[in-house]
Amino acid sequence: MKTPPHLLARVKPLQARLKKAGLDGMIITNAVDIRYLTGFIGEDSWAYIPATFDAAWVISDGRFRTHIPQEAPHARVIMRDVREMKDLKNKGQKTKRRPTMGEAVAADLFEQFEKVGLNPAHLSHANFERARKEIGKSKVVPFDDGLLPQRGTKDALELKSLKKAIAIQQRAFLDLKAFVKPGMTELEVCAYLEYRMKCLGAEGPAFGTIVAVDGHASHNHAIPGKLKVKKDSSILIDWGAKVDGYKSDMTRVLNLGKPKPHIRRIYGICLESMAACQAAIRPGAPLADAAKAGRDVIEKAGHTLDHGIGHGIGLDIHEYPGIGDQKDVVFKEGQVVTIEPGIYLGDLGGVRIENDYLVTKNGAKNLCDLPMDWESSLIG
Repeated sequence: MKTPPHLLARVKPLQARLKKAGLDGMIITNAVDIRYLTGFIGEDSWAYIPATFDAAWVISDGRFRTHIPQEAPHARVIMRDVREMKDLKNKGQKTKRRPTMGEAVAADLFEQFEKVGLNPAHLSHANFERARKEIGKSKVVPFDDGLLPQRGTKDALELKSLKKAIAIQQRAFLDLKAFVKPGMTELEVCAYLEYRMKCLGAEGPAFGTIVAVDGHASHNHAIPGKLKVKKDSSILIDWGAKVDGYKSDMTRVLNLGKPKPHIRRIYGICLESMAACQAAIRPGAPLADAAKAGRDVIEKAGHTLDHGIGHGIGLDIHEYPGIGDQKDVVFKEGQVVTIEPGIYLGDLGGVRIENDYLVTKNGAKNLCDLPMDWESSLIG
């Protein structure tokens, strides 16, 4: 079976980089990259992408014997079944056992390459050196495969999955607004939101959902607990849905009862920061310009931004590019990034607002239509 066109379009740029580097192929060890290139979503597996023709190998084990033909029917498969292998600790004496990943590559792909790339960023130093030893040190070259920035630009199928994830998370949030009431714990609010996302078709939450009541909202990555919603609480909710492996990411604040003046004030500042950052995003613009535009609004108001103002999303919840001080890195058309300014006042609480944006030739297009004005945050 031929490689599907959308996967072939992802493989071809990698093959071009391999040819330029004089490599015969690339061993892929990162599960997210394997899914991106082959469609196979199992764990504990590697893939091999040759530089010269349209085929991919998946190296796995018996747990995924029936998965691979369904998820990646075009791929050639190497199963690490129990076989007779050399015992490296016992002077090469043969024994029956399951080969390691490196041994399977060496045994079954040895004729496919003379020099192959392996990205050390996705393996511990010990496992990288072990793989080199098992495959052959002269054959394995440390190589940055370039997949991180490549995955930053989304194709049509990826955008479709991301947009569906956003639609699901937004609908679930509207359901939550009608559900939340004083006396509920952060855990109860979190559980309902994640339950609704799954009911609406999500594979699950995109990451550990943040539900933070009042002062707890000043913890950037607050973990929901037994803290209860009060009749005049503000609740920071940072959540996302996962669809086809792709992850969306949004943040909103809900205000129950009589609004707190300090929360309203910093809410408005965050909206201004968000608009300033969005206005600075366009193809060719440095990431640093967008980060500075959003951060300046917060700093001029007398506050600080304690975290990055945005990041790419996709198969990972934090992907390339991270919107920071990189003056030599520019936005590219097709990237999907978050903008998420936040201000935190310790025990007085905090505000963060976040949407997902597509970088287009005309600037940053907001993919979210969930209201974010102050009135939309009020309940009761």
